[in-house]
Amino acid sequence: MFILFLSINTSYAYDLNKMSDNSKIISALKVLEENNQTDVLTRLNKHKIKIMFYDLSMISYTYSKHYAVASTDEYGDNYILINTNLSSSPKEALACLIAHESVHELAQATHEEEVRATTTEAKTWMLLKDKVSEKYENDILVKRLNNLLAMHETGNNLISKAISNNAFYQKQLAK
Repeated sequence: MFILFLSINTSYAYDLNKMSDNSKIISALKVLEENNQTDVLTRLNKHKIKIMFYDLSMISYTYSKHYAVASTDEYGDNYILINTNLSSSPKEALACLIAHESVHELAQATHEEEVRATTTEAKTWMLLKDKVSEKYENDILVKRLNNLLAMHETGNNLISKAISNNAFYQKQLAK
């Protein structure tokens, strides 16, 4: 008697070129794909999000120091705008930032959504940080991610407390 077992490996194919036309961002998306972060790619695909580097000070000077924003234009198209000053950050760090922004679905984020997004960013960094060269240790985004990861690993709701105590979030988050 001959028994045949079939194994089906579910694979998700994402057209990363539809998500961005920037090679560095596509590399960051490939990092997410290669590390099985399909939930991030699924959210990006579902909402047809386009990702690009953008001078955030063009939105408002107050955004000039922000890392990224999730935005919808006047035509209803969804974007993740990553600050141009991060274009030399490692692709793994950019992948974490994309993971964070992919969580945002509300027109105005709530505290809970921001905590979920920031925790996703920290967990993604936990997965990817060992793949980043030491030459990036002083990169502004890498420093942020190391700080978020330390807060996440410490526990005690430190990420939630940091968001609650942040002046920007106090003004911007939906109540």
